[in-house]
Amino acid sequence: MRLLVDAATADEGRRISVHLADQDGMLLVVVLSHAGTSPDDTILTDLAAVPGTASCGTDASDEGRRVWTVLSTERPRFRATPAA
Repeated sequence: MRLLVDAATADEGRRISVHLADQDGMLLVVVLSHAGTSPDDTILTDLAAVPGTASCGTDASDEGRRVWTVLSTERPRFRATPAA
């Protein structure tokens, strides 16, 4: 969430919007900057590195730049520690 909000606030708009939704059993998080800025793909590498990220992207709309990610809602699986 912080990466998305940081990207939107870097656009120097007057406000941002955060939207949460269910997408095929996963969590969709969209942050809209409300600034007329073109898409900036530099954040995608950082978003893709977040554990549980299924997909992410950025684009421009009439309302401003959107940055989004789809996150898995499955609990992380932990590896069992081998017995000594």
